[in-house]
Amino acid sequence: MLLNRNGLSLGTRQDGQAVDDVRLPPWASDAVDFVAKHRAALECDHVSERLHQWVDLIFGAKQRGPAAAGALNVFFYLTYEGTVDLSGLSSAEGRRALQAQIENFGQTPPQLFTSPHPRRRPAPPPPPLGAWPICDPTPVRPVGALRVPSVPAALHSGGDDSFLLLDMERQLTLYRGPVGEGARASAIGDVAALPAFAPGVTIARAVCLAATDGQPSKAWLASGGHWDGSLCLSTAHGGGGLRLRLAVHSETVTCVALSRCARYVLSGSLDATALLWDFGRAGLAGLAAPGAEASPRPSHVLRGHGGDVLCVAVSSVLRVCAVASRDGHACLYLLRDGRRVRTFTSPDATPIDAVLLSDAGYVLLSSSAATALHLFALNGQRVWSARLDGGVSCLSLSPCHNALLLGLDTGDVLAWALFDRTPLITYEACPGPVVCLAVSEAHLLVATSTRHVLKYPPPPQAGLLTPGLVVARPPR
Repeated sequence: MLLNRNGLSLGTRQDGQAVDDVRLPPWASDAVDFVAKHRAALECDHVSERLHQWVDLIFGAKQRGPAAAGALNVFFYLTYEGTVDLSGLSSAEGRRALQAQIENFGQTPPQLFTSPHPRRRPAPPPPPLGAWPICDPTPVRPVGALRVPSVPAALHSGGDDSFLLLDMERQLTLYRGPVGEGARASAIGDVAALPAFAPGVTIARAVCLAATDGQPSKAWLASGGHWDGSLCLSTAHGGGGLRLRLAVHSETVTCVALSRCARYVLSGSLDATALLWDFGRAGLAGLAAPGAEASPRPSHVLRGHGGDVLCVAVSSVLRVCAVASRDGHACLYLLRDGRRVRTFTSPDATPIDAVLLSDAGYVLLSSSAATALHLFALNGQRVWSARLDGGVSCLSLSPCHNALLLGLDTGDVLAWALFDRTPLITYEACPGPVVCLAVSEAHLLVATSTRHVLKYPPPPQAGLLTPGLVVARPPR
């Protein structure tokens, strides 16, 4: 909208200059920064506290009647719904005149509410562990540590002190209580129910834990990387159990992603394809319903890659999914029809082994071969690139998708503002390479190859409104 990326001839101004990109105000560094700061303004507390007043004027109690007159919110009478019945007019000339009036003045939206709209609920206060100043150089130590029997492969953190852990031995365990030696461990499901993992597969990318309510009490496990090339969907709560074993890919499944609503499952394979599964509004919970389909078929086959598919991501908010491969390309597809709408190319021309989709409208690519990260807007514009001293072994977004968490092979854990890479907090290094991490509003869990699970405070969120704008807290 702001950039003439296609080089169209848009004419000339009165002073003879060619019309091209929109000239931005001095407080915006570029078009992406301009949009991000406007989004931040629209999502700030000041707007949220007054949003109900806008609803009253446009759709609610102050749209019509004495309340509208008192609020100076009165428009020409023909703009209101139901004021005149055009079909009941016998005069064609009169009908055309009224239509011209309506087209000239526009139309007021239908009145949806006749009583004042309630205020938006205030945002919950940040948890005690999250009250850290932005960019504090003092390393934050873990507030809990646990040694587990096997190397972790995937983590899922709830809002309380419970978390789920899948290890390399295919054992799924629910831990309750504070992270430490006193944590209570409960095995979920049968280890033998899942096929053995194939050699040479990065298991952390081939398994995924997700919960529809954010709590481990309704979690699901999607696992690939099995020797038989199957994709397995299992319940990760209660007694556990394998619900579906889908053998559709012709090669080993290398990566799996679950949408937060547990409706969409995306799998990538060494056969250079990705499969998108849509389980309807009931999501994966519908697999346990009577009459559920025993052998569902993928809704779309996503092609267009010249090498092994290494990582996938899916966003039910953006209604898109991303598939990246060894050839250095990442493609964006629509969930609705599987149509490819955008292709991103790694500037390093190296394999892309991690991809994230932010609900704010950004795509993050990671290449461990080049130890580089690249952030793109959905329209394909590159926002930033960064190189790190160590390889990125895992990455995640905060619950509100404005902070980026990075786990490195060196054991370091980094927390950045997604849009501009502003350091948010400095964490004390882990005792070994990071293999997976999980972040919630209450804490950050980090697992290492040395079988440690560490609990840290989450990155600060109070000063981050949305990617692109870090706002200082007002003085007290």
